[in-house]
Amino acid sequence: MRRSRLPLWGLAVLLVAGMVAAGPVAAQDAARTEPRFLRIGTGGQGGTYFPIGSLIARAISDTSKGTDCPDARCGVPGLIAVAQTSNGSVSNVDALQNGEIEAALVQADVADWAFRSTALFAGRPAHDRLRFLAHLYSEAMHVVVRRTAGIRRFADLRGRPVALDEPGSGTLINVRNLLAAYGMQDNDLRGVYIKPDLAMSRMVAGKLDAFFILAGWPAKSVADAVGAGYATLLSLDDGQIDGLIKANPFLNRGQIPADAYAGTPAVTTFMVGAQLLVRADLPDDLVANMLAAMWSERGHRILVKGHLRGADIRLPDALTGRTLPLHPGAARFYRDHGLLQ
Repeated sequence: MRRSRLPLWGLAVLLVAGMVAAGPVAAQDAARTEPRFLRIGTGGQGGTYFPIGSLIARAISDTSKGTDCPDARCGVPGLIAVAQTSNGSVSNVDALQNGEIEAALVQADVADWAFRSTALFAGRPAHDRLRFLAHLYSEAMHVVVRRTAGIRRFADLRGRPVALDEPGSGTLINVRNLLAAYGMQDNDLRGVYIKPDLAMSRMVAGKLDAFFILAGWPAKSVADAVGAGYATLLSLDDGQIDGLIKANPFLNRGQIPADAYAGTPAVTTFMVGAQLLVRADLPDDLVANMLAAMWSERGHRILVKGHLRGADIRLPDALTGRTLPLHPGAARFYRDHGLLQ
């Protein structure tokens, strides 16, 4: 899924429509606060970044009093946040650096590499506009295989048609590292570079034997493929996981539990943290208010009810795995809440 954006004029129409529906008092109140639009880069619709990013956008957007809002106003006054689909972590850090978006969900390793010009960003100017906002949850590498393809172990993928995700995704980077751990490269597979939601439909049609996705479970594309009876998950071998963790300190061993997807056993895999980043030039007050809205009781309720990984997004864990500088507004918020000296 290529990046798509809702034009700002479209958002303005939605804002005006909301004010009309809410009545003259709400319209007058909103008129006193000039609307500010905030774009959150996520990933493809078949993964976890997009639904989580959409929930964060809902939690921080200015909302008149409603069923989920106990106060006169919830969210950040005057803010309208929208989640945008994208190619993933690599595309998101580039878009942040280039000023195309204001916030993004990014893998912890990709964020660090981009900021420090290391690994795949070596030789490129540092992404010095990236600032840390919060650790969200851990995402797991899924190796999704067609049930009737006869794939019992990772080496059986050799020579098979397999979707590796699109360039610009964190999944593709980690898939290539995983292949190297097994002594393989892209050309040892019949690689296809498409998003997991498109891969799932091709698997159902019998045109793909497997696809990869690095996401927090349950990911929609995996749930759809497994739920329809077409796919199952493949465990990774301990030796290869150990090698990957040794080479990349941002990775750790983990399991996708047996109850994550219907009818699949628990599988061993590797995991990496998903982080929320913002641009350095956002106003301090705006960032502090975004965090206040996200970590509020209402924000927590939106996240928990909206997705299973939402329960993992907790204020006490917000600074887990941080290597990038905190945005000053975030530093102020966490200091006020006793998480930062």
